[in-house]
Amino acid sequence: VAAYGKAVAEGNDFVLGPLGRDEVAAVFRDAHPTVPLLALNRTSIAVPSGSASFSLSPEDEGIEAAEFLLARNAKRVLVLTGNDEGMRRAAAALRDRLAERGGAVVDSLDVGGDALAFQPRLQAAVQKAGTVDAVFLAMRASEARMVAPLLNSAGLAGKPRVATSQLLAGTGVKASEDMVLDGIAYPTEPWTARGVSGLPSAGSVASRLKSARGGGARLFAFGYDAWLITAFLEKLALDANGRIDGATGVLRLDGFGNVLHTPTWSTFSGGAPVPLPDGPAR
Repeated sequence: VAAYGKAVAEGNDFVLGPLGRDEVAAVFRDAHPTVPLLALNRTSIAVPSGSASFSLSPEDEGIEAAEFLLARNAKRVLVLTGNDEGMRRAAAALRDRLAERGGAVVDSLDVGGDALAFQPRLQAAVQKAGTVDAVFLAMRASEARMVAPLLNSAGLAGKPRVATSQLLAGTGVKASEDMVLDGIAYPTEPWTARGVSGLPSAGSVASRLKSARGGGARLFAFGYDAWLITAFLEKLALDANGRIDGATGVLRLDGFGNVLHTPTWSTFSGGAPVPLPDGPAR
């Protein structure tokens, strides 16, 4: 709150940040923004008029995964989650969006580290659920490598499998190890999957900037889009069909001051990430 006040007092006409959820909540609640603010996180406190929030949140990934599955008529989804609060938040958002659109989570299982212990739990859940149209994997690569082979033996061969972007965590070392992830769809940034007009390729940036390598590429794309939003926030707010083709996806402003991004989708083929054809723009 003090930093925001200092920025305004020094004559700045736009403020970017803060980044932490608690700090964003404090500024929204106590700063009474008079200069436009783009907060870099989401909070339960309403966004002040004239400002906005932008976040790559687990909830957004859960919502996008639900939309991805519903577009393919997959309404009954089995959810498998890893041991991480963010993944559980993504799973909860997927469940809520499915319920809003006439779908359902048929069961939800936490994945432990023991494949022999997990397999009977998985088979029991599938038998109890009846029809399962798809599987949502909210987990990292190490957990997904254990789970993926078990899906076939549980009677889920050929069912769509969708993950969060956390699937990439721990991949890229050996393609032979990642081949077990082939066919799992996950959301990613257009910049890293296909490239974005106006930006050098992700590989070119990573070769010159250490902080844009690996998982840092996503944060680089996030920062680039934050810069775009500072320039075009008014356009997003005033144009009913306003959109920006950003590095993290298509950017739009909802009716509550939140900048939403529609990602592109990728999968693994031969153990290497490859982009999927984009579906219809929403």
